[in-house]
Amino acid sequence: MTTPPPGISVLIRAFNSAKTLERLLSKLVLAEGDEILVVDSGSTDATLQIAQRHGAKIIVAPGPFNYSKSLNLGFRAASNPWVLVISSHCIPVVEDFLGIYRRESAAFPEEAVVGYAPSGLSGRSDPALDPFRTVFFAEKEYPRVSRVCGNANTIYRRRAWMELPFDETIRTAEDKLWLMEMLKRGRRFAYIPAARGVNQNQASLRYMFNKGCSDARALRSASFKPMTLRQLAGALKNLAKQAIRERIGWGNWIRYSAHAFGRFAGSHRSQDNTP
Repeated sequence: MTTPPPGISVLIRAFNSAKTLERLLSKLVLAEGDEILVVDSGSTDATLQIAQRHGAKIIVAPGPFNYSKSLNLGFRAASNPWVLVISSHCIPVVEDFLGIYRRESAAFPEEAVVGYAPSGLSGRSDPALDPFRTVFFAEKEYPRVSRVCGNANTIYRRRAWMELPFDETIRTAEDKLWLMEMLKRGRRFAYIPAARGVNQNQASLRYMFNKGCSDARALRSASFKPMTLRQLAGALKNLAKQAIRERIGWGNWIRYSAHAFGRFAGSHRSQDNTP
């Protein structure tokens, strides 16, 4: 008799996420043993009611918002060996979304501790990587494929988190710093192209600008150089082209244009990742 793959704990960080949370939760077809954990940071809209309607366990994150703190609270409450971290605005665009994760993670080699899946603005997989097959990477390959390593649609081995919780003394880039430390320890990560989601962020333009600025200041390599006006124009042009071709919505276009302006501004300020 074949042993079924273990359950998945779906971890969603939320704050006034009612505009997208319903769409996300309606796409999650749970199997026996699965659970949904919503870590809420003080929502005042219908976020909590939506989460309760879908049977989610609600965890309240006290005090000022901190990405790492919310993650650690959720991982601590999770009861399954695999934890799927998904943004409240990342909407699955494939059938059997959790089933894909379940099958792929069951086949992970022991040294693979995390798997990243598409969560971009178009809902498509990375064109430079195999769109059909899960692939694994080690530390030496990280610079080449670091662009796919985000925390919007990602599955973790919970025991790897137990070995190394997320750093609550930093403001952002907690997932990348966690991954880089794991890679130094000889672990690997996966790219799972089939578990695709699309980013439908509903945040304000001010928030998106500040997030871009914060991201640009948080994590810098030795070869870091400030973003040029030409690079900013290229990013804005690419977003506009995707919107015109209807690959992304106009809401995403304007919000991520604000994020690009924020990255430009932040890249010209000093490095700072304090809470």
